Amino acid sequence: MSLVVPDIQELEVIDTFLTPALTMRLYSNNATPDHASTASSFTEISGGGYTGKALTFANWTITAGAPTQAIYNSAQTFTFTGATDAPGTIYGYYVTRNSDGKLMWAERFPSAVVPFSPVAGSIIRLLPTITVESEF
Repeated sequence: MSLVVPDIQELEVIDTFLTPALTMRLYSNNATPDHASTASSFTEISGGGYTGKALTFANWTITAGAPTQAIYNSAQTFTFTGATDAPGTIYGYYVTRNSDGKLMWAERFPSAVVPFSPVAGSIIRLLPTITVESEF
């Protein structure tokens, strides 16, 4: 028989997962996130006015249910003042925990838009959303 996590515990799982201070980062290497990924699997972009975005627990709206979902209160906007440093491409984003730099999650952008090479005035908007559901 498979393990089942009741809906109410999904809320605790997502609370625990999102409580630490986190940073959303864009990556420039041609990586596809998988179960073996770590923070070092991704090369954070630099240059072009880029900075990572802080994600704080107070800004998540968490709704218990089947599934339990957390949505950040606003899209995170990355605005570029020019091209990024070599290799000058963006493939996706990853989120790390500030206390120890560990990878929390990552997502590659759809193949139709990667690799993306920003120029002055380019904007990337991401709305962090996490869904937790027991599957069996």
